[in-house]
Amino acid sequence: MRWSSCRPRSARTRLRIGNASHGFRSIIALTPPELAPSRHLAARTFSALRHRNYRLYFAGQLFSLIGTWMQIVAAGWLVLRITNSPFLLGLITAMESLPALFLSLLAGALADLADKRRIAILTQSLAALQAAALGVLVLTNHATFWSVFWLALFAGVINAFDLPVRQSLVFDIVGAEDVMNATALNSVVFNCARIVGPAIAALIIEHAGEAVNFFSNAASYAFVVAALLAMRTGTAKAHGSAHLVVARRALNGAAYVIRHPLLSRLFAAMFVYSIFGFNYIFLMPVVARFELHRSAGALGLLLSSVGVGALVGSLTLAGRGRPRLSTLTVMSFVFPVSLIAFALAKELHLAVGLAGVLGLCMVQFIVRLSTFLQTESSDSMRGRVLGLYNMFIMGLAPIGALQAGALAQRFGAGFALAFGGALCLVSACVLALLPPLQVPAAQAEERAAT
Repeated sequence: MRWSSCRPRSARTRLRIGNASHGFRSIIALTPPELAPSRHLAARTFSALRHRNYRLYFAGQLFSLIGTWMQIVAAGWLVLRITNSPFLLGLITAMESLPALFLSLLAGALADLADKRRIAILTQSLAALQAAALGVLVLTNHATFWSVFWLALFAGVINAFDLPVRQSLVFDIVGAEDVMNATALNSVVFNCARIVGPAIAALIIEHAGEAVNFFSNAASYAFVVAALLAMRTGTAKAHGSAHLVVARRALNGAAYVIRHPLLSRLFAAMFVYSIFGFNYIFLMPVVARFELHRSAGALGLLLSSVGVGALVGSLTLAGRGRPRLSTLTVMSFVFPVSLIAFALAKELHLAVGLAGVLGLCMVQFIVRLSTFLQTESSDSMRGRVLGLYNMFIMGLAPIGALQAGALAQRFGAGFALAFGGALCLVSACVLALLPPLQVPAAQAEERAAT
């Protein structure tokens, strides 16, 4: 994947970067020499937190995502307990993601037009109702495959609108200079929750059942809704002509990506990885129960280990500036190799260790890729590009879940994971052999000057 970025930095962007660098130099100049490098690193690692609205969002997500991971573990275990079928677990996972395939582009177009904060408040409130409904069904012993199926579909519709809107909102809050740092810090929060949430959920499942996890998740949404309500934001500004219908704007976003040389290659890679590489999380209950022959405690260990590895990867990224395509290319090879290694592990301690490596590699790949999508997109198209990103990440997940579930049902989860990793590795090789993108001489000179 020898890609070259095609969008030069503007003079305004270079000025802002220059001012930020001057600010960091001023901080270092006022500190003792032996402390300056560490303070410089700390300033870079948490630079997005200088924005008040992002601090509120960061704090709200910290609590809410713990509840989200508690529900993920409880829902997977509930479906296996009811059906004892990896394929039906894959079908439920598909229903949580299928709406994104059809609605994400529309959601991205809506994010470019409407008040993102208000949409996020609505979607988070609806997600809390979905979690509470699951808790009531389990508590009253009315949880069936079909009731979980329809609630999963409802959650998928909510997420199809929620994710591109919140991602675009974060960019508006922190700006282009801090977007990679904010993305990495979001990943830090997500993976801290991935460490804590599954461990708590596993203990609760073994001692109190799944319902408590669902009610806890419902309550956790109050934190992020409160954070969104406390934000100070200006009037939402719509990009482009207001008379254009949302559907037409969505199609314009897809055409923009196809015409963009770098974005089109990034999305080509995402197509393969979304179907065959990123479905390992949903197979974790199958790995714990049928491959390792363990209880819900092993599932908690595996998911927490993924969280620890991803947290390390996120913290590493948070202290860096703009990503380089060469590093993204390396991670496109390392991630599928780590997935194949995890698939071959048949002993709990080895599987837990490799799950951590897998989490680190995946977050390094995803954060770098999503940052490129945001920085290479124009301001008027960013919401739609992020909508398409979520269509690939979530909307293609049903295909990945169904194929992985079918393979796991027939040949075992280890084979399903190794098969997916091998296909991702092949796609990385194909993209690496493509000719490098040509950057016009004027753009190359401007980039060299910056």
